[in-house]
Amino acid sequence: MKPVLYKQRKNKMVSGVCAGLADKFGWDLPLTRVLTALLMYFTGFGVVLYILLAIFLPYKEDVIEDQFGTGPRKRKDADVIDDDKEGWFW
Repeated sequence: MKPVLYKQRKNKMVSGVCAGLADKFGWDLPLTRVLTALLMYFTGFGVVLYILLAIFLPYKEDVIEDQFGTGPRKRKDADVIDDDKEGWFW
């Protein structure tokens, strides 16, 4: 199951929650930060919500790595050719 929300290492200021939300929903990043600051200022719930999201959300780069994998390509397991049995001579 892939996560619906994520945070982002790129363009982050504090923990990347606003950058991840802006990337996920296609919002403008400065507008997202202003709205988050207003939510934190006018309600105490905004601070708690931001801290919980910062702790529990995975990074977008980690989600992509889990989906598609990274690293060197693996060599296929092939049978070893025995020169004596196959009749190859060089």
